[in-house]
Amino acid sequence: MSAPRVLHWVFNYVPQWEAVSKEIADLRSGLDGEIDSSLLSINDKAFGIKLRGREKRVPLPHSLPFYPLAKWYASRFDINHLFASAGERLLTPVIARRNGILTVAKDTINLRALERNRQALRRMRAVVVQGERDREVMRQIGVHKEALRLIRPGIPLAPYREAASPFTILFASSPFNALDFLSRGIYLITAVAAQLPEIRFLLIWRTHHLPRLERVLASTKVKNVVIRSGVIEDMGAVYDSVHAAVLPGLEHRSFIPCPRSGLEALAHGKPLLLSHLVSLAPSVAQSRAGVAFEPTRNGLKAAVLELQADYSAYQANTQHYIAENFSPATHLEMYRRLYQRFG
Repeated sequence: MSAPRVLHWVFNYVPQWEAVSKEIADLRSGLDGEIDSSLLSINDKAFGIKLRGREKRVPLPHSLPFYPLAKWYASRFDINHLFASAGERLLTPVIARRNGILTVAKDTINLRALERNRQALRRMRAVVVQGERDREVMRQIGVHKEALRLIRPGIPLAPYREAASPFTILFASSPFNALDFLSRGIYLITAVAAQLPEIRFLLIWRTHHLPRLERVLASTKVKNVVIRSGVIEDMGAVYDSVHAAVLPGLEHRSFIPCPRSGLEALAHGKPLLLSHLVSLAPSVAQSRAGVAFEPTRNGLKAAVLELQADYSAYQANTQHYIAENFSPATHLEMYRRLYQRFG
């Protein structure tokens, strides 16, 4: 039996920066030899066109002339697997008619966009969600239960190393878009940092909009927010150096359903502070692997103080939560079965 030919479709394949890209890279590597994998990335964050080899790249401004060829290209593969939001409108209708699988790896800007995609979503061979909220939404719009799968990313555990003082909170999900500073909670972090000068906040920042961030910090005159920008070669050392991580989203769409930086912090034994609007919040709070809060200054401040006061109790639950919900072996096995079924 030959390996199924799978084409992974994604927007902005940048595994050195972005969580969904890392998941795809892990999936392709983990199933190497079991699937015949190719990748097509439509990027608006990287320049250049790459049309040779198994990893093709088309920058978004140049991809529109390619769109009429998408149906033909999709027909060359046994399975077309798209990683995107459920509201994505460019590729979803094409993939849905070509033995398509959608992994809802990004949130939808608004539910109207998802409503527009309703018929295409119902035509998918499988719709993979990564959290309970998206599974409930897919059920409401009529995706058949036989087509619906819950498959969470695989996050390997790392040795726990106790961090040194001062108490340090990591934020490592910087926005690509300057208009997302409010949604991602950047202003919220700086406001609470000013109220808690004894707490250190470490911001791992992409090169995007760094001057804007520096202006925000300068305007608030906070001294306890530290920025590290650019590609961090050893993120493990960063997680080891902090006590916790924070995901202070002001909207459901602020972060992807399974934010990688939060999960990797938990895998290193570091509890999570997260807005109740983040998809992970109910399960993290129930497992006492972190503290969920209202995305307000008082809410975040109270969560930081609660976590600091009872740190050892929360820390003890972090890696068990990851092992139980984000097993790399389970992630690969569930996709292996999915590809075998439809390939």
